[in-house]
Amino acid sequence: MNKNKIVLASLIGIIGVSFASIFIKECANVPSIVLSMYRLDIAAFILLLMNFINKNKLFPLSRKELLLGFASGVFLALHFYFWIASLKYTSIASSVVLVSTNPFFVVILSLILMKEKISPKVVIALIASFVGTVIITASDGNLLSEKIDKTALFGDILAIIGAFSVSFYFIIGSKLRKNMDTNRYVTLVYTFAAIFITILAIFANEDIIHYSSRDFSFIFLLAIVPQLIGHTAFNWALKYLKATAVAITTLGEIIGSTMLAYIFFQQTINLWQFIGILFIMSAIVISFRYGKV
Repeated sequence: MNKNKIVLASLIGIIGVSFASIFIKECANVPSIVLSMYRLDIAAFILLLMNFINKNKLFPLSRKELLLGFASGVFLALHFYFWIASLKYTSIASSVVLVSTNPFFVVILSLILMKEKISPKVVIALIASFVGTVIITASDGNLLSEKIDKTALFGDILAIIGAFSVSFYFIIGSKLRKNMDTNRYVTLVYTFAAIFITILAIFANEDIIHYSSRDFSFIFLLAIVPQLIGHTAFNWALKYLKATAVAITTLGEIIGSTMLAYIFFQQTINLWQFIGILFIMSAIVISFRYGKV
């Protein structure tokens, strides 16, 4: 595969998912599980409709593919639920940084479940991303403050659970994308994720209707930009990059979200955050170069 196409798809993915935290902040009155439900329901509906109109064949699928697709969908739904919930309690910077620790979980799972060898250069990328993550998180004040903000700490924990969940999503996706095209994969996974999160929302007894037209406008944007464009671009890349490399690439969301938060919410970018961003950018460049399948 042409390297430029992989880079372009990854950049599209980064830009797409970077808008997620912005749209979510604009829907402050909508519960996290309802946001997750609509995000996935709308995305799945659009994909199913497009496949129906274009008469694309989504089946047959083996039992193994269906089970793995279901598992991937469940982990994706859990990732959104915990991550979106974290934004209600902690800052955009901390939430995005902590949920982006998923490459470390991906490496561990790749070693244990897939017996995958990790390139020394990719390890360097992981270290660089870890340093950048620590710098940005520390500069946000949640880790270095003398008095721990329990509300922010709870949000940080939710973000870490979201990171663990999305790691399984990447690992399973890496396996399925070897023999499954992007359209079939994302339609399968997003649909299972939508069904699972909708069931959770119903049992949570949350109001899923009475929100403003402004809320629904941002919910629709959440489904289109970060999900159908951002996540789908990363899922396309899973065929050509190892799961660890794709996971590292998603760290670009930290850069995008921080900059967008500055533009839309006037959340300042300090010197330490800028230094952390440079480390993360270095990690992404290394993963592009040495993380190919």
